[in-house]
Amino acid sequence: MNILIFGAGAIGCHIGHCLHAAGHHVTLICRGQHYAQMKQHGMRISIRDNNVVTLDETIKEGPRFEILDCLDNITKPEMDYIFITLKLNDYNSDTLSVLSPFLRANTAVIPPCTKIPFWWFYNLQGKANEKYNGIDFDPNISKHFIKTNVIGMTMWVSAVLECPGHIVVKHIQRGYPLGAIHPEMEGHATRLRDFFNETCLSPVVANFRSEIFLKSINSFAFNMIALNTEFNNFQLNEDQHSKDSVAKIMFEGDHILEALNIPIIQSIESRISQTLSSTKHTLSMLHDYQNGKPTELQYLWDGFDRISTILGIDMPYSKKMYQKVMAKIGSHEASNLSIQVQAK
Repeated sequence: MNILIFGAGAIGCHIGHCLHAAGHHVTLICRGQHYAQMKQHGMRISIRDNNVVTLDETIKEGPRFEILDCLDNITKPEMDYIFITLKLNDYNSDTLSVLSPFLRANTAVIPPCTKIPFWWFYNLQGKANEKYNGIDFDPNISKHFIKTNVIGMTMWVSAVLECPGHIVVKHIQRGYPLGAIHPEMEGHATRLRDFFNETCLSPVVANFRSEIFLKSINSFAFNMIALNTEFNNFQLNEDQHSKDSVAKIMFEGDHILEALNIPIIQSIESRISQTLSSTKHTLSMLHDYQNGKPTELQYLWDGFDRISTILGIDMPYSKKMYQKVMAKIGSHEASNLSIQVQAK
């Protein structure tokens, strides 16, 4: 299979590693120092189970592994699978327009699902949901896709870019659960699951919409509370107030699934325990915040805000916490800008 990873950061590189190890041709698209380091020295990937190192290897460019900084240099343009693993800050119409020529009739595409995805109301099942079926609440994104070709996939993997060219996977929780949005992609989804299970994890899930939603609200809740407290996973696990706050946000989010008659396949307690099982991990947005990078919190909230408005659902605690944390982030960014100006 010919596979493109568009936006190969920590997670994208791990996906590339898994599929290359399963015997497929993988092309990574990345940029900056990360690209330069990997182009020269190869992609180093270290996989741990918390403190235990299970793999540490470097994959160099070869016949089945390409590292590029732009799409113009692709040697095999007919892709079987395209993973879009961009940061949400870069996931926009301008960026996607350059990818559109590669999204062909038989190409399965796996877009980001950290934020509630644009396809959420497509092919929605159940008579009670007829009034919502087909609603497009993110047209600037959706216009770039062939909707029948989408595969939804979550990422229960704790990974960071330790330094340019070096990816550290700290803990693999449930790997990459996935599902086809339309029947046309069922075969592609099944094959992809089999590929992942050769080297990682991709469990069969009872309801992939529930899976994706729970992962998204999980990411929103944990990252927001981590940004508020500046706690890593170990500290969050030790602080009951933080866990209670996460639970309140998840509880409000679960009302959305209930309104759409989508099963809640995992309890709040289990979700919290699963995430905090990665004891050595610092949540990605807190990691970005501490390193002076923009966070993705506003994009996650935008998805929940839009869908809850459509359904007529209130999320007061989530909204209050979001406003508090965004004020903190804004103040922090303003302070950093002031320091940079003074330094000049």
